[in-house]
Amino acid sequence: MNSKIENILNDLEQQGYSVQKDFFSIEFTQSLKETLSSFHQQGMLKQAGIGRNNNFHIEQSIRSDEISWFDENDLNDAQKIFLDSTKNLQNEINQRFFLGLFEFEVHFALYSPNAFYKRHLDQHKNQETRVISLICYLNDNWKKDDGGELQIYLKNGEIISVLPEAGTVVCFMSAEFEHEVLPAKRERASLAGWFRKRQ
Repeated sequence: MNSKIENILNDLEQQGYSVQKDFFSIEFTQSLKETLSSFHQQGMLKQAGIGRNNNFHIEQSIRSDEISWFDENDLNDAQKIFLDSTKNLQNEINQRFFLGLFEFEVHFALYSPNAFYKRHLDQHKNQETRVISLICYLNDNWKKDDGGELQIYLKNGEIISVLPEAGTVVCFMSAEFEHEVLPAKRERASLAGWFRKRQ
């Protein structure tokens, strides 16, 4: 087993969240960033909203990023490699924890300078299908002064702050950890996904 995957499993078991720097190479995250940039230039990103199905709506006071969901019928090599990696992680999680995860949904997320996503949980009301959240960052040469941290709020009042550096992967239990994206001084790119179980 990949040692970084093993680190994620151990972290999830012990504390419910994991932050793994350099999970992916800079070269690989750059290819994903180029895909996102191409989608942006083609006008394929849409304003992100909150809620699901009939409860979905745009609320820019809560979140102001733009997103593009992966289309399983139109994936490039970088997207396929990313999904292969998450499938491997999903299988290892199921073997360790017997969670019955059966799919992974994921989108690109682009935050313009000063864009944000206020504190929230990743599970929708009356829906417990999202079990584990995964975020992968695509930002080269990110400095602390650039801002844009992911903040994860722990039950004991502690706050885990994660810089959105290229190659870093964050995983956490979707129903347990409120989190938010702070505004950044520069454009901020990531992938956000969820391992799901059946309803």
